[in-house]
Amino acid sequence: MLKSVADLLLVTMVANNTPVATIAENTTTPVVSESVQVEEEPFIIIEEPMIELMPAQKNVEELNFDYDIASYTTKYTGADSLNRNYNMRLASDSINGMILEPGESFSYNDVILQNSHNGADYKEAAIYVNGEVSTGIGGGICQISSTLYQASLYSGMTITERRNHSLKVGYMPNGRDATASWGSIDFRFRNDLDVPVKIESVMNDGIVKIRFLAPENPNIGAITVNVTQQADGTYVLNRIREDGTIDYTATSRYKN
Repeated sequence: MLKSVADLLLVTMVANNTPVATIAENTTTPVVSESVQVEEEPFIIIEEPMIELMPAQKNVEELNFDYDIASYTTKYTGADSLNRNYNMRLASDSINGMILEPGESFSYNDVILQNSHNGADYKEAAIYVNGEVSTGIGGGICQISSTLYQASLYSGMTITERRNHSLKVGYMPNGRDATASWGSIDFRFRNDLDVPVKIESVMNDGIVKIRFLAPENPNIGAITVNVTQQADGTYVLNRIREDGTIDYTATSRYKN
């Protein structure tokens, strides 16, 4: 019930003998008896689980690919101005710096065509056609694909497409080459490691060196690649893992 307090100078509201508020004169307000105890709401502490802040993930291009997984080298002769060596360098530069994330596939033909105006930048040089030596656009690119094939084997890549030349090649032991021909024959592999890999391909002073790099050790163990010749002339390549398991086999047959 409201009571006029015009004749009161002021009324002090208290709780637990502690002044709470002061009412100005000439106002109308509920009167709270001093005998009334006002309960204070308890102060509640809510404990929440701590959240561990994780560092921001780097883009794959920002990673330091400083772990050398494996590499392979082949030799070439003559000046870089020769058509064959020019084609080799163009192909080598095309794959240099390529990064494959886990699960990503690589197509040799796709990469070198995309980086050469769909092959228009390549010149004529010696090639093999149906077991015969001929001349054609892009002669020499198969030395890069063959070197890449061997480097990818030792780096633990999953080979998904590979074919040998119709004739034996001079820059690679028999059974280790990988030919390529636009529109028909490709060299493909997939990165099934748990880490991204970066391809480094360099030509210098008669040496082609291709290696696979990673931001950290992928722990693939020691890898051995053996090639044996069968009685019928077929070459059989086996990739052998550290535990003795053969996880990849390829055969090669040549006309010479």
